[in-house]
Amino acid sequence: MTTKTFSINARVYYEDTDAGGIVYYANYLKFCERARTEWLRGMGVSQSSMLEDKKGFVIKNIKGNYISSARLDDMLKITCIPTKARFASLKIFQQVYNQHDELLFEFECSIAFVDLAKHKPSTMPKEAIEYIKQFVPEDVSHLEVKI
Repeated sequence: MTTKTFSINARVYYEDTDAGGIVYYANYLKFCERARTEWLRGMGVSQSSMLEDKKGFVIKNIKGNYISSARLDDMLKITCIPTKARFASLKIFQQVYNQHDELLFEFECSIAFVDLAKHKPSTMPKEAIEYIKQFVPEDVSHLEVKI
């Protein structure tokens, strides 16, 4: 099984930083959210169209590890690697690197696919599961947040 790696790039703007020019801690979560959104967009389905169908992804739990600081004007690379895909849930591991390929932040989240009208888990479309599984590496033992 061949797996793909997905990543996006994002520039650190002044609005992302604190008074010292260092990325504010909560903004790493925003960078990771953007990477997951773009990764899911690769399915050809936008989150807004899922919402029209009263379906969507919700975060169940998160774990993060801040390793080093990103700074104003840095160019970040944010990865998105699913480590588990089930019919109604995902587990995703993400990392944020700077332009020097230094690891800054690791993030892990469990995500449920839900029927928003019923507030209950729902089965993802078959095409979505197939799309997601092409990104799941065979060995995921090294893809976890170390705290």
